[in-house]
Amino acid sequence: MKVEDKTVVSIRYKMQNSKGEILEDNLNGLPVHYLHGIGSILPALEAELEGLKEGEEKQLFLSKEKGYMDLDDEFYIEVVVDSIRFATDKEIEGGLNPQVADSYCGPEGCC
Repeated sequence: MKVEDKTVVSIRYKMQNSKGEILEDNLNGLPVHYLHGIGSILPALEAELEGLKEGEEKQLFLSKEKGYMDLDDEFYIEVVVDSIRFATDKEIEGGLNPQVADSYCGPEGCC
């Protein structure tokens, strides 16, 4: 399965700004879940994740010079795609953005 519209994607990532400051880092923590294709994450990041498969990793460089005009800085992002599943009709209709649960049961997702 690959990252595409109407999928719930579980990712871990580390984001740094142009000064090398770590803005967010959950590479060694619990994944974040989002509904792909509704703009619930940075649109530039969502576009870069399109087509990736479970287990794939990607290093991204996002900047105005690369065409991401909505950014006010440059960002370096390391992303690991942990899991992908089709969203339910309820998630799609409600525009739900699934979040990390209090407990994590491994690569199959939250319990």
